Amino acid sequence: MNNCEGYAVYCRDKHPIGVVSSNGERNAICSSNDMPRNFARFLIAIEDRRFYSHAGIDPKSIARAIKANIKAKRIVQGGSTITQQLARNILRDHRRSFSRKLREAVLTINIERECSKAEILESYCNTVYWGRNIYGIRAASLEYFGKEPLNLTTSEQLILITLLRGPNFYLTNEEHLQKRYFLLNRTLRVNKTLTSRKYARTRKARIRLKANHLQVYGNQTVAYIAQQIDRSEHLIVSTLDESLQNEARNYISKCKYPTTLVCIGDGQVRAAASSFGSDYPFTFRGNVGSTLKPFVYKFLRDNGLKSDSLISTQPENDLPWDIREVDVNAKASITLGEALKLSNNNAFVNASCAIGIDRVQSFLATALNLPREDVVPSTILGATVGGISLFELASAYHRFFINDGKDPIKQECISILKELAREKFEGEVSGMFFKSGTTNQNRERYGIVGTARLLFGFLRQGNEINDYTKDGNFLSSIMNFLARVGKKIYTWK
Repeated sequence: MNNCEGYAVYCRDKHPIGVVSSNGERNAICSSNDMPRNFARFLIAIEDRRFYSHAGIDPKSIARAIKANIKAKRIVQGGSTITQQLARNILRDHRRSFSRKLREAVLTINIERECSKAEILESYCNTVYWGRNIYGIRAASLEYFGKEPLNLTTSEQLILITLLRGPNFYLTNEEHLQKRYFLLNRTLRVNKTLTSRKYARTRKARIRLKANHLQVYGNQTVAYIAQQIDRSEHLIVSTLDESLQNEARNYISKCKYPTTLVCIGDGQVRAAASSFGSDYPFTFRGNVGSTLKPFVYKFLRDNGLKSDSLISTQPENDLPWDIREVDVNAKASITLGEALKLSNNNAFVNASCAIGIDRVQSFLATALNLPREDVVPSTILGATVGGISLFELASAYHRFFINDGKDPIKQECISILKELAREKFEGEVSGMFFKSGTTNQNRERYGIVGTARLLFGFLRQGNEINDYTKDGNFLSSIMNFLARVGKKIYTWK
């Protein structure tokens, strides 16, 4: 996947939902052809009236600003040209020092020498800061108005120019924002940049700034969520469901411990979020614990074992590793169905050895879409050579169970996992199956829950102080999320 830095990301129903950025800043590329009509005229009239006549530094503007500031006994005007502001945006150095001003002046002169005025305007509009970690007019337009810059009304364009002088101040001071907006409107009318008709309309406009909370997506995420990439428009239409994605982000933000979530619906990523950034559900690879047992169960059943076949829960194999159990007081033998429900490790290893552990490993490699050499005997309990990402795990479940109605053993497996869900979630979620997995002394807890058609994968990393129980409060947080999603978006069947 080629670099998509600065692309806008839309959800599957074509609403803006985020941008692609490698440094965490919310920025999206906007070409001069996609700039709103008259925006450059308004910007120049307010910020730099002699933009087309000066060579980057405007002595008259500096003198005027000094005079106005002395008269007001405070800073009321700035003398920086648009080119100087662009240089400052590039340098990202706001210290009030002689060395910074010197570097800024040198860069300003070089910009004027090497770029046309149109290129300077385009670069300025793509780099200027608009508050809330927003850089550039396109990201600002998507964040504050939920639309592309070309679709901004005249009043919305003027609101963005109003914010430029001090976005963090004006975003939190509505009264001052309104006053400055009216001031800019009058200025543009006096210098005849605004017609009387437009002035009458813009001065009556109510300032309504949204907070669309554009998400930052890493370049590695693009390969998993892109449904369509338009290189000419710097636009990605994703597979993400807007409502579900917003719920996922809210859930992650409220989690006490680092948490990752991914949702697979009809073979596509419908939501993905993580405490560690958007790439994490797709790039972090770990041991996934007992979540692989349903796949093993299917293979064991296909190869002669019955659901009620009794299997020893004691170590009865020659494998050179110690097998730990959560329930150390398990019965001496249990059925295969009970082994899945109780997630008994020894029972699964013993049954796999009886069928042929090499055969089980080959089946898991196919089911998980992993190289055969990455699958080892301990993969029966969730360990692989290269690890498995949360996305890969959820996708494997989706592929495996999507046509479960045609396979009685898969139906049987799902029935056991549904019963497990009813017990774990105390009947609060109906129609869903559930399988958990824990590793690293419960510091990593996995959960796969949902239906084959709409399936959620959860990973929580971290441990409560003195909490070495299998689930901790992980299940209650999942249940709360599913309750919100079920009420707002989906009906589970």
